[in-house]
Amino acid sequence: MLVVLVTADGGSVLELRQQSFGEGIGWFTQSSVQLEPGQVAELRNTLGVGSKVPRAPLPAAFSRVTAANWQPRVVHADSA
Repeated sequence: MLVVLVTADGGSVLELRQQSFGEGIGWFTQSSVQLEPGQVAELRNTLGVGSKVPRAPLPAAFSRVTAANWQPRVVHADSA
């Protein structure tokens, strides 16, 4: 699993990407799921603060936890 902050058109989204390794091609993304800001906040709360390494701050919207009535969405999936 890879956590990626994607910034485009003045906005930011966080994606979870499932990657696999293939001989001759290396690592590639099999599928990705875009997280809503509330889901990012819940993920951060669940994982906790892992290191003291300085990092760029996430957008403020990613700090607010919302009601737990969400369903994950598959953004795209590439078959192997």
